[in-house]
Amino acid sequence: MAPNKTIETVKEKVNGVLSKYPVIDEPLQKVSENLKIDKAFIVIAIAVAVPIILYHLYTGGSLVIDLIGFLYPVYASIKAIESPADGDDTLWLTYWLVFSFFKIIEGPADFLLHYIPFYQPIKAAFLVWCYYPKTQGAKVIYASVVKPYLVPHLGLKAAAKKED
Repeated sequence: MAPNKTIETVKEKVNGVLSKYPVIDEPLQKVSENLKIDKAFIVIAIAVAVPIILYHLYTGGSLVIDLIGFLYPVYASIKAIESPADGDDTLWLTYWLVFSFFKIIEGPADFLLHYIPFYQPIKAAFLVWCYYPKTQGAKVIYASVVKPYLVPHLGLKAAAKKED
């Protein structure tokens, strides 16, 4: 069978299965139109990616976890730099500060951390909590740890609050 024919056959089968489940098919169609990628390819990518991600999450896949803490924040940081507003810059600068401290502390503590059950998924959840716009966990950590304990030792005086 020619490669193009095989691809078309797989696409037809995937689309046939999706058509039986409109709850999945309709939102996937919208995503497909936005991304300009055939929905069958999106389903295949998810079907391949999910087991790989799960494998790495539960077997110490620190690369995947680091990508979770890195890829979206890089995208959002670039977007913030290019936007005229200052509030988003502060949000992402705060995230990178907390992320850096976390990585610095995690390095020497790694010999202990790998004994914690489900450490990798916990780490992934923590990183997402830090950058997720609705939780803004990095701001919470900055306000409760960095500002009261580190800023005074740096000889910095509290500046007037910037408008976000």
